[in-house]
Amino acid sequence: MLHKSPTRDPSQLDSMLGTLQNDMSKHGISTIPKGECAACGKAIVGQVVIALGKIWHPEHYVCCQCGEELGHRNFFERSGKPYCENDYHDMFSPRCAYCNGPIKDKCVTALGKTFHSEHFICAECGRQFGDEGFHEKDGKAYCKSDFFRLFAPKCSGCGQPIKMNFITALDTHWHPECFVCQVSCFILFK
Repeated sequence: MLHKSPTRDPSQLDSMLGTLQNDMSKHGISTIPKGECAACGKAIVGQVVIALGKIWHPEHYVCCQCGEELGHRNFFERSGKPYCENDYHDMFSPRCAYCNGPIKDKCVTALGKTFHSEHFICAECGRQFGDEGFHEKDGKAYCKSDFFRLFAPKCSGCGQPIKMNFITALDTHWHPECFVCQVSCFILFK
């Protein structure tokens, strides 16, 4: 079972370090400060965090947004201020047009918007786009099959979407192979 040590007040820690430093000096053991903490201005003896071109007590190097200690974690810097990963992405990363969440990794930019790659999907069927890409209609993205099924003109002969070549006759559209004599012979017109 893991036990978490109680969190100490930084001023309490500073006082304890000062007392320890005095006691060590009384016994002839000298301590050499490593510099002054960028946050509190007091001497640093013991562990030190070097970040953003400054030195800090580990407990004083914290996210400027939430106050979480950053000494042993990934952090981001913006305008000289440290941020934990979550706060940085929440505040500064582009937002996904589908879920409004911060985009931390790969993204897709399309239709003037940004998306998580897994959220750039067909507006009709919800599937991700493969190698065939997407088709746009009224600001929405569609896969090829849904786009043609929904928006392509339909052949008057078979009722299926016309995707490529077609014939316009009798005020309607036809696949070339469907434009046949329908009276009796079903021969293609040329």
